[in-house]
Amino acid sequence: MNYHIRRLAPGDAAALHRLRTSPGVVRNTLQQPFQSLASVQQLLDNFPPHIHALVACTPDGELVGCGGLHLVERLRRRHVATFFLMVRDDWQGKGVGSALLRAVLDYADNWLDLKRIELDAVHDNHGAIALYQRYGFEHEGVARGFNLREGIYEDAVLMARLRFRPGEHAANVDAPAGSTLRQVAPRQPFSLRHSEPGDAAGVAALMAHDSTQANTLQLPYPDQRFWQQRLSAGRLGLVAVDSTGNIIGNAGIWQPGDNPRLAHIAELGITVHPAQHGQGVGSALLQALLQQVGDYLPYRRLQLTVYSDNAPAIALYEKYGFVREATLRGDGLRHGGYHDCLLMARAVKL
Repeated sequence: MNYHIRRLAPGDAAALHRLRTSPGVVRNTLQQPFQSLASVQQLLDNFPPHIHALVACTPDGELVGCGGLHLVERLRRRHVATFFLMVRDDWQGKGVGSALLRAVLDYADNWLDLKRIELDAVHDNHGAIALYQRYGFEHEGVARGFNLREGIYEDAVLMARLRFRPGEHAANVDAPAGSTLRQVAPRQPFSLRHSEPGDAAGVAALMAHDSTQANTLQLPYPDQRFWQQRLSAGRLGLVAVDSTGNIIGNAGIWQPGDNPRLAHIAELGITVHPAQHGQGVGSALLQALLQQVGDYLPYRRLQLTVYSDNAPAIALYEKYGFVREATLRGDGLRHGGYHDCLLMARAVKL
C-alpha cells in the first residue's frame, strides 16, 4: 500500500491519541498507557520547534503511524537528532514504519543536513531493531535498566546512523579499559559545599579553560549570566574551593527530561580546574554526589558521557563503578571535528 506522508497537524489530536495509547506502542516506546485527549491537543497546539514529526495516512486519510526527529539543542551537538517511530498496533507489518523511516531520513539528509541520527529501542523489540538495521542504523551499545516497562527496568539497545563527509568524523582512539588516574603531588587543601547563584563568576571562569572546553560540551567565552540562571535553578550542584575561596571544581546532577518512565535516571557532570588535575578534586566531588544520590534521592541509574580519549576521567568513573555501555560515534563537536563519546553508567539502587 502507498501511504501519504505529511506533517503532523493540530487537527490530528484524536488520531494521535489513539496511536500513542495503543498497547503495543506503549510497550515498545516511552509512552504512557493513560493519556488525556486534552493533553495531546495541548501538545499539538504548542508543538516544540525542535521536534519535526511526520505522519503516515492511508489513501482514505486514516492516520496509522507517526515518526520524526527530536533535534538536539545543545550547540556542540546540533548535528545530532533522536529518531522516534510509532505504528498503530493493527497496522504493524504493513510497511508503515518503512514508509515513515524513508521520509524522515530523506528530510534529515537533504533538508536538515544532520550528521548523526540516534535512537533507543527496547531490547526485545526485534522487529523494530531489524527495521532500523535495514536503513543503516548500527548497534552502539546497551543502556542497562533504561526504560521502566510494566514494573521492570528494561535494557535499551542504542543505535545510530552516521552521515559524515570525508574528514568530518574524527574517530578517537578509545582510552583502554583500566586506564590509570593522573598522579600529581603534592595535594593542596580544598573543601566542598553546595553551589550558590553567587558562584556564577567563579564557575564561568572554570569553564573558560581550553581543557574544559576540549573535554566537555562547554563553549568558549562562557556567559556568566547563563551560569547565574543555571545555579539558581535548584539542581543538586557542588563546588570545590581552595583555601583562598577560589572555585577549582564543579559538579552537578540533573534529569535528562520529564518523561516519568525515565524518572529513575540522572545524568552527572564534573569539571576540575586544569591546575588541580590529579589532586583528588574530581574524586571528592564524585564521592559526594554518589553519597547524596544513594542516601537521599530516588534515582536508580546514574549516567554520563565523556570523550572516549579522556583517559583520566574515564579511569575516575570506572574507579567508582561506572561501566562503559556504548561508544557514541561522532557525538560531540570539538576543534572542528566530530568526536566519539562514551556513554557510561552505574546502578545506584538495585
